[in-house]
Amino acid sequence: MKTLIIKIGGNLKEDLKKAFENPKENATPNTHTLYLNDSKDLYEILSPKRLELLRFITNHSNEQYTINQLAQKLNRRQEAISRDTITLSKYNIIKKEKEKQQVHIKAIYDSLDLKLTTTN
Repeated sequence: MKTLIIKIGGNLKEDLKKAFENPKENATPNTHTLYLNDSKDLYEILSPKRLELLRFITNHSNEQYTINQLAQKLNRRQEAISRDTITLSKYNIIKKEKEKQQVHIKAIYDSLDLKLTTTN
C-alpha cells in the first residue's frame, strides 16, 4: 500500500534534517510527502472534481480507463478530464500508461493523508 502525505505549511528543510539525523526512526516505508505552501495550492491540485476523479481511479484500480472512458463514467467533458489528469500527473498523484495507441490513467497511491501544519 502506497500513501501520499500532503503537508500544508510544512517545513521541508526541518523534515529533511530530521530524516538525515536519524533515518531509521523517521522512515515510513511506501510513503511520499508533497509539501504545499498554503491551502490555495491544495485546492488547485485537489479541486472537488479532481478529488472525484482520483477517488474513482483509486476505487477502480484493478480496471483500466482512458480519458474518454473516464469522461463517460463521471459524466464530464473529455477536455476537463484531460486537464485534470495533466495536473494530477504533474504532481505525481496519478500516472499515464501508454499501451499501443491508448493511454490509461492509473492511481499511484492507495490513500492520501492530509496534514495541516503551522508555518513559522
